[in-house]
Formats: sequence, structure tokens, C-alpha cells
Amino acid sequence: MKILYKILLTVIIFTMNACNKETPTTQTNVMNSMLTNKNWYLDYSITGTSTKSYVGQSTYFVTYLKDGTTKDSDGLTGTYSVEVLGNQSQIHVQLKTAGGNPLEVIYNIISVGDTKLVLSKVVTTGTPTQLYFTNK
Repeated sequence: MKILYKILLTVIIFTMNACNKETPTTQTNVMNSMLTNKNWYLDYSITGTSTKSYVGQSTYFVTYLKDGTTKDSDGLTGTYSVEVLGNQSQIHVQLKTAGGNPLEVIYNIISVGDTKLVLSKVVTTGTPTQLYFTNK
């Protein structure tokens, strides 16, 4: 009976490990396909306990293009990449300001779907800001 139990347990563990096909590459490909070629409009942001709503206003938007470039409503352009570090999916954005100065911004991807995107802006000091976008 113990041998049968061990064999069954081994088969179950092997099957569970063999069926997990998700890799960081697969995850980034899926995230990229959901992010790209859409205008993501900022609906609201939350920093700590402070919420700021942009619903119903002429608002900020960002577009991530399939060729790895990005642009936003403030006129900033640059490049981006989706990466998985540890278990955290991130968007790494390299921008140039209007004055030509380089700027790097890193966002943790909290969730992404066909019409909703939630990012957390990574900051070295202070409280991170969560950004809630919709694709209209």
C-alpha cells in the first residue's frame, strides 16, 4: 500500500510540474499583446490615502506601440519593454523630456486586461502611486 501511495504521489507531482507551461517569456508576450496599440486613459490615481479622479476630464493618456515605442498626451516619447523580475511584471520606460533630458520610469503591472490597466509607479523614496487606466 505504501508503494502504491508513493507511485501515485510521484505521478501527481510530475503531472502538475509538466502541465505548467507559463514562462517569463510567455507572460511578457501576453502582457505586450494586451498593452499595445491602445490609448490608455488615466481615470484616477491613488497615493497613500489620497485619491485623485480624472474621470470626465480631458486627461492624460499613454500609448504603447508594437514596435516598442511609447508616446503620451504630454508629448513625451521613448521606448519601453515589459519584463518579469522575480514574480513581478514591470514596464520599463526610457523617455526624453521636452528639454532632451533622459528619464527612466518603472511601473509594476498590478493587472492588465482588454480594457483596464492598473500600474504602480515605482519610487525610490516616498509612497508609490497606483494608476488606474481604461482603454476607451
